[in-house]
Amino acid sequence: MSERLRWTTEEYRGMYVHATTFVLSESGRTESPPAQKWGYVVAVRRTAERDVDLEYGPSTDRTDYFTREAAEQAALHYGKRAIDIILDLS
Repeated sequence: MSERLRWTTEEYRGMYVHATTFVLSESGRTESPPAQKWGYVVAVRRTAERDVDLEYGPSTDRTDYFTREAAEQAALHYGKRAIDIILDLS
């Protein structure tokens, strides 16, 4: 990856969403996509410290992201929805 890994952390409802994005490798495809695809990992924590227990986005999110910013926004969106569920169930 030519760009350094960057983390984004946002506070939401007293918890934190941690996200990072990366370029997806398209091994085994016979035709290339129209643009580079991005994936993300996201974590939800009660603290602002990052952890290694992350969820790989595309395992549950089947949308293609063609920019780092779009993948990052998706990660933050799904992290906030997870916080909503966690807090609404408590």
